[in-house]
Amino acid sequence: MRSLIRAGLALLFLGGTSGTATAQVENTNIGTSSAEFMALGAGARGMALGGSFSALTRDVEALYYNPAGIAMMDGGLQGMATVMPYFADTHYYWVGLAFPWDYQWAIGLSFGSFGFGNQPVYTEADPEGASGEVYGVSESYVAFSFAHAFIDRFTGGVTAKIIIDQLGKTSATGFAFDIGTNFHTELGNRPIAFSVVIQNLAGSLEHSGAGLDFAAFPGDPNNPDDPSANVDPSPSRFQSQSFPIPTAFRVGIVYDVVATLPHRLSMLGEFVEPNAGNTTWGLAGEYEYGTQDKPISAALRASYNYQADNYLSAEEEAQFAGATSASDRGLDGLALGAGLKWRFSSFEAQLDYVYRHFGTMGTVDAFTIAFRSR
Repeated sequence: MRSLIRAGLALLFLGGTSGTATAQVENTNIGTSSAEFMALGAGARGMALGGSFSALTRDVEALYYNPAGIAMMDGGLQGMATVMPYFADTHYYWVGLAFPWDYQWAIGLSFGSFGFGNQPVYTEADPEGASGEVYGVSESYVAFSFAHAFIDRFTGGVTAKIIIDQLGKTSATGFAFDIGTNFHTELGNRPIAFSVVIQNLAGSLEHSGAGLDFAAFPGDPNNPDDPSANVDPSPSRFQSQSFPIPTAFRVGIVYDVVATLPHRLSMLGEFVEPNAGNTTWGLAGEYEYGTQDKPISAALRASYNYQADNYLSAEEEAQFAGATSASDRGLDGLALGAGLKWRFSSFEAQLDYVYRHFGTMGTVDAFTIAFRSR
């Protein structure tokens, strides 16, 4: 038991010191990854609790946050669908199905999609888009998850993803993997759990397609003295640069401060090391009220994920004066949510909502509906 306490203290120490460390290092990797939509989340419950949810999740939503969690699901088949209207008339969708069997094994299938369509094409020659040409963006992935309970207190899981990224007339295809573990026990007769997750372990995406084609003139067609001026242009294609997928190493902890029916209060913490940013951390809490004799239960949730790129030096503050406010940057990473569950004789239905603040970009809302057989 002492080892568990030491592990928890180590996690809190790492979370507390990460803010100091990130303040001294420039965010040179910000904006250098592709397929960023893969970091938007899954269900509204997980979005409201941030990445810290990886230590708590034990339902279909674990397909995104920690595949080891589906090995601890109660009941039978579980399904979930999420809709999140995003900025600039874009949308994000996530759907998942998971099925446990034999109390030790579980599999799942999930799908995530982000994009928009029918946007006018503006060029230097046609700044008003009078040509009527349009373009769209469609980014998506399909994932298969597998999990196993090795002992009654330890589970592990793996997710394999196929990524299809279409940007206008260019496209790219790639693969990624999630690897997750969950160790759960008790501390003071109340549940405690630890998780270690590597998300989107993969290579890079490199786009190709007709959008990179152009006609190369060997000479200057406007210069009659150029001997190559009258030579027909040759078909050519730009070589695009590859960019890595947003990979993250996460260590999470959750402890039920209150675990006596009809009340449950879970406190969560997380340490994150991403490849496209600096070390960060998150804190979250979930309160749930529900009794065995009533078919309805309700939950309130809140989280804050520290965003290292929002904490600017004095020189950067002066450079961005008027373009951004410290208050908006401070709210970046804040999420608030709520949920309801209805229990029926053979299944359970769930409705969740989350309000997310993205700093100077503004706020978004997401809604989730889910079910599970009993």
